Amino acid sequence: MAPGGQPLVELRGVGHAFGAGALRRQVLFDVAVDVLPGEIVILTGPSGSGKTTLLGLIGALREPQQGTVRVLGRELRGAREQVRVEVRRQIGYVFQAHNLLASLTALRNVQLGLRGLGVGRAEARERSLEALSQVGLGEFAEAHPAQLSGGQRQRVAVARALVRRPRLLLADEPTASLDRASGRAVADLIARLARDAGCAVVLVTHDNRILDVADRLLHMEDGVLSAFAGEVAASTRRMLGAFAAANRRGDVVRQVRDLPFAGFTRLLDGLTHDFGEFLATLELAQGDAFDSMLEQVLEALTLKLGELVGADRATLFVLDAARSELRSQVIQGRAPLHLPVGTGIVGRVAATGEPINAPDARAHPLFDDRSDRETGYRTRSLLTVPIHDSRGAVQAVLQVLNKAGAGAFDDHDQRVLHDAGQAIGAALEVWCRMRDRRGGPATEAAS
Repeated sequence: MAPGGQPLVELRGVGHAFGAGALRRQVLFDVAVDVLPGEIVILTGPSGSGKTTLLGLIGALREPQQGTVRVLGRELRGAREQVRVEVRRQIGYVFQAHNLLASLTALRNVQLGLRGLGVGRAEARERSLEALSQVGLGEFAEAHPAQLSGGQRQRVAVARALVRRPRLLLADEPTASLDRASGRAVADLIARLARDAGCAVVLVTHDNRILDVADRLLHMEDGVLSAFAGEVAASTRRMLGAFAAANRRGDVVRQVRDLPFAGFTRLLDGLTHDFGEFLATLELAQGDAFDSMLEQVLEALTLKLGELVGADRATLFVLDAARSELRSQVIQGRAPLHLPVGTGIVGRVAATGEPINAPDARAHPLFDDRSDRETGYRTRSLLTVPIHDSRGAVQAVLQVLNKAGAGAFDDHDQRVLHDAGQAIGAALEVWCRMRDRRGGPATEAAS
């Protein structure tokens, strides 16, 4: 379900503090955000920045002190406890610690999620079994937590949260204690089940591997909430701006040498902060989540282009200049392909930078039917166009097969692929540069 409709969470001017008098410490400052039905919002930021406090306010687990906290249509600031209880009954909670009762089976643990909702015993059992099946643990209904892996226990916790059929799901570091594969599985599970149910999700995490499940990323630091992209851009601009300014003023080495001790200390503090933020940005950009986001973007764009020109299949081949070959990054219905540059239709387009439109593919002198023979697919028509990088060099080749209605691709189709290829080119160039900095192709050759 795509995000939309009236916000389920509306925060305006939210502030929060702990302690009193000289010990009072403000942890949230003027927070404002909306969360829509079906939307998955991930909240990032360093430890102690106020993320969990904010989650507690949204979940009616803390009494709001300042501003407007409107959740599921109810204002929580100054609300009676009964109102807060009614809101909590419509929210699912998943935490880093799965908090399963060791003496109860997985099924009984999930059934606890329905307590206080007036659900009968038979219905509670049926809904709990269904929830366990949804998280892939139907056969473990009678297992106790000690008999399950860490990832399985967390999936039981997800089932317990979702069995309530909540309108809003709040998750606080749900993958922090899990290994890479288990954490990924839990994040994907939360995203899929929540979207299927039209449930909004607010997820707090330090785990850069799962950021790609989000519709929107928010960043919190020192109690201030900002859009993640804006925060990254701002910190990068600050750091680069400082060096640019120093360059304009002259010799950076001389200026640092002439600083008094106090000024040098301030410079070190500033550099520590700015480079820390920049490294965090690089860590995200080099992580699995960023790779995954880029790969999904490339796949979505490629398949959409095939759809726009009425093609049955679309394939994106990425140039690996070091190996003088093209690798299929996006491919429909076939095993991954590795093709030498300069040979075959795709290789010729990569070498020359000129498109090839073959209304009768099998009659084209460069057509190689080995793939058709191996898969049983029959190529009738094809259109193959180059995708250039910002310097004008070919970095990839896009090929579409079999125009709908047994027709041929025309000049309009070629213009669509050429023009839209520029959009793919920008995303692809980022992905390729990251791949090269990691020291080679992101995936090994299949053959």
